[in-house]
Amino acid sequence: MDSQRSQKGKSERAWPMSGKIMIVDAVATNRIVLKVKLSAAHFEVTQASSGTDALQMARAGRPDLIIVGAALPDMESAGLIAALRAGAGTAVIPIVALLPDDTSQARVRALHAGADDVITQPVEERIMLARLRGLLRQHHALQDMRLNAGTDCAAGFGEAQGGFDRPGRITLLGLQMSDAMALRTRLRSACRHQVTALRAGGPVTSAPGAPAADVFVLLIPGTAGDPAAGATGLELMAELRAAPEARHSRIVAVVPAACQPLAASLLDMGANDVIVGDVDLPEWTLRLTRQIQRKQAIDQLRTRLHDGLRAAMIDPLTGLYNRRFAMPFLRDLALAPDDRTRDFAVMVADLDHFKRINDRFGHAAGDRVLCHVADLLGAGVREGDLVARIGGEEFLIIMPGACGDEARRTADRLCRRIAGAGIMLKGECGPVPVTISIGVAMGRSGHTEQTAGPSLDTLLEQADGALYRAKARGRNTVTISARPAA
Repeated sequence: MDSQRSQKGKSERAWPMSGKIMIVDAVATNRIVLKVKLSAAHFEVTQASSGTDALQMARAGRPDLIIVGAALPDMESAGLIAALRAGAGTAVIPIVALLPDDTSQARVRALHAGADDVITQPVEERIMLARLRGLLRQHHALQDMRLNAGTDCAAGFGEAQGGFDRPGRITLLGLQMSDAMALRTRLRSACRHQVTALRAGGPVTSAPGAPAADVFVLLIPGTAGDPAAGATGLELMAELRAAPEARHSRIVAVVPAACQPLAASLLDMGANDVIVGDVDLPEWTLRLTRQIQRKQAIDQLRTRLHDGLRAAMIDPLTGLYNRRFAMPFLRDLALAPDDRTRDFAVMVADLDHFKRINDRFGHAAGDRVLCHVADLLGAGVREGDLVARIGGEEFLIIMPGACGDEARRTADRLCRRIAGAGIMLKGECGPVPVTISIGVAMGRSGHTEQTAGPSLDTLLEQADGALYRAKARGRNTVTISARPAA
């Protein structure tokens, strides 16, 4: 028995923490009761009994979520929330207001102050934990995006409180269209967002190709003790969350007060908010506007992250791919499975006498020449071929599936095209001639991880050697490596 008890204790101690939550409340009983519930759900819990202590602890410990009670000895809870939102290190921490009574006015005040959500006493444990898990999932996902994009350019929940205020798109989805239309009428009278109503279970956009809503409001009908209504609600939620058009949208589920237990399941399935029963119009507009602001903040962060990833792969001057993208592309080509073994060509192209152009016309003119040549190279290869700028005036061209004769014809054509085009530069009466030299080497796919690296190094050395021979032959010419890479 002692051994079993020991093993059980070890198992409990080894259970991973679900996140670090700070409880702020002057009433010790409130803190203790809440800590017991959260600790049982494997959260790491810290406590503060005043706003001043909470600010110090939040700045030092950076909790994953903060629960702020209504009773504080030194400041209003709204003041604490505002101070947390104003702090550089605490602005994006999710904040939940713990209210002593459940009234629309109290919820609106807390949300206006900057709280991400509100829970009321007595606490319905299952719904509370579902709300906290949902906020933590969003917080951790956003933090990952912030780390990838750089913290100085990321927008988070703190910024979303007021930094994004463009009108949004709201789509109401209801099995009973009369319910959706009635809510649409109410919302249109109180907010400046575009509000549409559609039947739940069908298309989630008004027409194919139409932009998806920033926020979907899923109206779930039901009565107490009706298992069919609950199953229908969960099925609708699952379908909406899986819809490709809604993958970046926020979802607010609305359930009748009699179906309150359904809220926890909806939150765990991915609803960003669940409204239980009817709420006043000010709370409706505030909750939906807050969801739109968060959606816009995350969209901007996603765009900046995408731009950052693109910038890491694209040469900013010419718009071609850069070495960072080209080398993994070449490696993947070499590692193609044996059943897809095929030849491919690698070319290294270099502008002839480029230093003379910079010295005579200036670096701005040199940049124009590089862009001009990049455009001609990109237009002169097949779809699926890769052209990258890998140095000052050096370009890499990769032709998957090309044989030696095709590679030679392509390289000759590129040389002729560039030599015949010329480029107009300031101060010159006619086009300035520009030429390139190209070295070509042939490779074959079907390598392993162990052999791909040396093979690619050899292949690039062969292409470089062929380029040097082309330069030695008088430039504006093509040379093929005599030794194909293994």
